[in-house]
Order: sequence, then C-alpha cells, then structure tokens
Amino acid sequence: MSGADWLSYSLQDFVMFGPQVFLRLFVRINQDLWPWQVLAVVVAIGIPVLLFRPRQEARRLAVGLMAVAWAASGYGFLVGYFGPIYWPAAWFGWAFVAQGGLLAAAMFFGGVHGYRLPSDRFVVLWLIAVCGLPWWAVAESGQWQAVALFGVAPGTTAAAGALVVALMTGPWRWFYLPVTVLWSLFSAAIFWVLQTWWLLVTSLAALLLLGAGFWLSPRPEQNLD
Repeated sequence: MSGADWLSYSLQDFVMFGPQVFLRLFVRINQDLWPWQVLAVVVAIGIPVLLFRPRQEARRLAVGLMAVAWAASGYGFLVGYFGPIYWPAAWFGWAFVAQGGLLAAAMFFGGVHGYRLPSDRFVVLWLIAVCGLPWWAVAESGQWQAVALFGVAPGTTAAAGALVVALMTGPWRWFYLPVTVLWSLFSAAIFWVLQTWWLLVTSLAALLLLGAGFWLSPRPEQNLD
C-alpha cells in the first residue's frame, strides 16, 4: 500500500464500532463485577485518608493501592473488555499494568517522597476525580450502570492517578508521565470519533490533574521547620 493510500484514511476508518457498543462495555463490566465495585469505592475514598497519616508506611500503602488500581483497570477493562473489539486498547491495557508496576517499584526504591502535601487542595481535586468523573459515562449512556469507577474504568483511574506525580521524586515522575499523557490523547481521539462528547471531559481532566500534580508537588525548602 502506497503512502498516498494511507493518507486517504481517517481515524474513523480505524474505529470499527459505534458509541453504543463502547458505552455498553461500562455496563457489562459493572454487571460482571458486582458487588466488588463497593471495594473500589472504599479504596478510592481511603487513599487520601492514608496519604495524610503521619506514618510513611501509610503513604506507601496509598501509592500501592493506586498501583493496583492502574493494573486492575488496565487488565480488566482495557485488555478484557475493550481489547477484543479494538486491539490498540489491549496495548494500552498492558501499559496500565506496567504503570502499576512502576508505582509499586517507586514504593520500595525511593520514588515516593516524605514531604508534606497541601492536604486540602489535594483532597478536593482527588474527590472531584473519583466522585465526579464516573458520572460522565452515565450522562453519555443514560444508564446508571455505566458509572465509570476508579480502579475499574481507565479514564477515571488515569485522571485520579495523574495526581500521584505530587508524591513522586523527580526521576520517577518523568517515567510516570508518558502513559498518562498518551492515554489521555488516545482516549480523547476515540471519544471525538464516537462523538461521545461528555467523555471528553475525562480525558481533559486527566491532563489538567497531571498539571495540578506538579503544582501540588512540594519543594524540599517548603518542608523545613
């Protein structure tokens, strides 16, 4: 196939499913997982509680739970549900699993700092992500069973997980960036093609929360008594 032939294709030619098929994936995974979504909700609410406990072990546990959320949403939703109808999604699913592995490694090898975070701003942004973003899939589909929970749906997981850069030391955060940014751009392109406009909010939120994570990241001199 010549280069001119490739140029004749648009993104729509590579998305061989409609918005109803895609939105149905959220309903299916929630139906299949029930009632384990309750655990995902508990984890989402418990992570900021752990982050702001005085012990460093609690912060590491919070990061570990985030790592599990990345891997679970990647393998569960992207590989298990989205991948069979769209093979690039499976690649991103494995990238999510690798992202979880990166966070797990950061826990044990100095990738998580012990500095104080601005707790009020972090918690507000976290709750916006895990409590607000899941409902955009409901707004798009018209079905409450399509709620896109943290740790289950990749969009909500990536958006909330973007805040993790506030917890990571310099070199580790740069390894953490590519999957978050690429997923946000990839998902935005898919939502644009499918004309699922409400879901574009999730992709945009992930990029904005990534910037917020850098903004919230403390400087060592700010933590000196």
